[in-house]
Amino acid sequence: MRKFKKIYIEITNHCNLACSFCHRSKRPKSWMRPEDFAGIIRQIKEFTSHIALHVLGEPLLHPDLGRLLADCQGHSLAVNLTTNGTLLPQHQNLLLTSPAIRQINISLHCAVEMKAGTGLSEYLAGIFDFIRRARDARPIYISLRLWNLQETSAAASLQNNPILRKLEEFFTLPFRLADAVTPGQGIPLAPNIFLSQNARFAWPHAPAPELGKAGFCRGLRDHVAILADGTVVPCCLDAEADIKLGNIHELPFSTILTTPRAAALYEGFSQRRLVEPLCRRCSYRLSFS
Repeated sequence: MRKFKKIYIEITNHCNLACSFCHRSKRPKSWMRPEDFAGIIRQIKEFTSHIALHVLGEPLLHPDLGRLLADCQGHSLAVNLTTNGTLLPQHQNLLLTSPAIRQINISLHCAVEMKAGTGLSEYLAGIFDFIRRARDARPIYISLRLWNLQETSAAASLQNNPILRKLEEFFTLPFRLADAVTPGQGIPLAPNIFLSQNARFAWPHAPAPELGKAGFCRGLRDHVAILADGTVVPCCLDAEADIKLGNIHELPFSTILTTPRAAALYEGFSQRRLVEPLCRRCSYRLSFS
């Protein structure tokens, strides 16, 4: 049986922000029903030990998040949750008392695009309060994500420097974060807390240009994704379901992984061939070269 490092589950594609770096999906907005989530968990629990609540959307918006986390705990599945951080104050108790939560990823780069009226200080204050309480609650990993830290352009500095200064003050760091940036590596801020950085990527959906037919990806090897309507896709960047492998509400997950399309994609990666147009347009897979 194939085992994945993690399986992405998109419990909703609704979001309370509209950031330019997120894909503008044409899929209908939806919420994954708790009973459907429970059925998915029962199917995939033999294939992984880790669930990532992420693809599109803000998972903290889901009205039944507590029930979903309880289902994960009931099946001994650890959860990594990715959030824009704006709703952390309202959900502190749930996140810090749920044994299923292993890691919280907070996308700080959304701060530069939030609507007027929500200032940086107010936004970060909610995140810092969550971190304080997390330190006192129980060990969980917190990854603070920020893009383009390695860039020295005026635009990147204007966006990131105010956030970096706030982080330096909160964590009382004896160094400047801008001086500690190493491409592809996180910066420890405190026990179990890291600043993760990467370059902003382009979503690989059309009309993005093709970048070549040769290449490799970890999709279908160490991860796979399930969208809010149950559609299974090979990775979390297939936010438009360009590569539909099947629907988990209609076919068993084990069967979906062995469909001709899934087998061709997996074998193509093994031979360093990109058989799907989406993969040929994906710049993120270049990091696996």
